[in-house]
Amino acid sequence: ITHIVDVYPNPEDGRDTIDYDYLLPSNLQLIYNETIKSINFGQAVLTGMGIRAIVETVCKDKNANGKDLYAKINDLVKQRVLTKKEADILHELRIIGNEAAHEVKPHNNDTLTLALDVIDHLLKGVYILPLPLSSSDRS
Repeated sequence: ITHIVDVYPNPEDGRDTIDYDYLLPSNLQLIYNETIKSINFGQAVLTGMGIRAIVETVCKDKNANGKDLYAKINDLVKQRVLTKKEADILHELRIIGNEAAHEVKPHNNDTLTLALDVIDHLLKGVYILPLPLSSSDRS
């Protein structure tokens, strides 16, 4: 016997992904979508870990050099992928991810929501806005 349970309100109706997320590299799109699902289901520790994984995946995709994530974020500034101010903000997200991964520390929803706002801005700035619009998108 299979039982179907409907939950109201639907937790998946929370935060949406950014527009044009299909333009992200596939591995980045995967971890981004899973992180959005984790916040929508109230999984604070996994959301924090996902935020860090997104930052790591961007660094890997952009071939950032360094012995650790701290150095790789700073290398993105040298590559002119990020400004110094943006890197400073990503270091804050790195700390949230470290606390989630190494201390199993759940951050509150407001902190995670702000962190994901930063992630959305990062992804738009690095992957979506630099792409030229097709002629059909200009009308």
